[in-house]
Amino acid sequence: MTVGSESRHIITFALPIMGGLVLQQLYNTVDSVVVGRYLGESALSAVGACAALTMFVVSFATGLCNGAGVLFAQLFGAKKHDDLRSSLSTALILLTGLSILISLLAVGLASPLFGLLRVPEEIFTRALQYFRIYCIGLVFQFVYNVISAALRSVGDSQATLWFLLISSVLNIVLDLLFVVALDWGVAGTAIATVICQAVAAVVSVCYMVKRYPFYRFGKGQFVYRKEQSSLILKLGVPTMLQMCIVSGGNVLIQYVVNDLGTSAIAANTAAGRIESYLFIPCQGLNNGISTFAGQNMGAGLADRVRSGRIRSRRIMVPIAVGLAVLLFLFAKPLIALFGVTGDALTLGISHLRFIAPFFVFFALYMSNAGVLTGTGDVKAASGITLGCLAIRVAFTYLLCYAFHMGFKALYIANPLGWVFGLVMSYLRFRSGKWTEKAVVRR
Repeated sequence: MTVGSESRHIITFALPIMGGLVLQQLYNTVDSVVVGRYLGESALSAVGACAALTMFVVSFATGLCNGAGVLFAQLFGAKKHDDLRSSLSTALILLTGLSILISLLAVGLASPLFGLLRVPEEIFTRALQYFRIYCIGLVFQFVYNVISAALRSVGDSQATLWFLLISSVLNIVLDLLFVVALDWGVAGTAIATVICQAVAAVVSVCYMVKRYPFYRFGKGQFVYRKEQSSLILKLGVPTMLQMCIVSGGNVLIQYVVNDLGTSAIAANTAAGRIESYLFIPCQGLNNGISTFAGQNMGAGLADRVRSGRIRSRRIMVPIAVGLAVLLFLFAKPLIALFGVTGDALTLGISHLRFIAPFFVFFALYMSNAGVLTGTGDVKAASGITLGCLAIRVAFTYLLCYAFHMGFKALYIANPLGWVFGLVMSYLRFRSGKWTEKAVVRR
């Protein structure tokens, strides 16, 4: 990425990431559509009421596995294949053990947590059932994330796309089988998700062992090394904490949503699923500009980083504007896709149409954030991310409870966070301090 067209490098790198994000979101969307259309608005609310809590639990897996991936990549780059194999076994043992512990805690504490989140009584039982079944499958998520990190560390990012594709198609089939044909209710959706995660974990392990000989374990090679375990935790815990804080903020917002009733929960669930697709192009391009900035800062090409940022904005802004127009025009059929009607439909439409014009601010913020992260200015990038979250949470509570704006508070607070992130990231970029943060220089 240090020579040639900046735009081409950024787009080429971003496209596979976007594909993976689409498949990941397809999981949640299929669950919500099947539940909403075949089980009704109340069942959709039950699944949506625990969405923030499930993401909080998943943050542990994602953050810690990112730390393992950093160690894998460095060992592979140093051609230390024996240490790479032992670090993989260490990560699997460590993170599988942690996943079991987290599952037990989540299942045991689910009922009091749902009480604190004010999950409405009419959906409490179904929400609790869905969450507990989902948490039983956490071990498969941890294993899959470790294997994905191991594959990415050797440059194989396309394989995970195929695993996600297989898992997503299977999820659609099982959702229809368990929910529609067998009438298992929201429990059927959770069971389908757990089975698909298990399949993804098994398939990824088989592929890795067959494709890469240095990841195969011989007799006495599947070991646990304390020093490697410490490194994984050292590299993974900071990312995990940041993701947990962000997810924790979403849990606080979920409290407000649950307090507004089942129609608000259903509307927020449907609108949130649509929003998640809207973010994918910007998140993919954010990864692209981040990697582009990292390589060029390592090569000492700060001016090329500046040029790449401009190019990325020229790509992002038209995409954001186009998606915003589509979102505004097709808000009603998109929300109706989830089977919601009446007040929930009206609330969902108002949510999407309000945020649509502000989406360009999010796109511009992602461009700046990608540069800061890629150049090594991670403390500033993390601080701005947490600042955005704090603004969003604070204004949600202020507008809802002090100004009695109800559901409107949820979607008004979102753009306020985006504008804060855009302004702060722009000021940080203009300061030029990011040019001093590279950890590796040519």
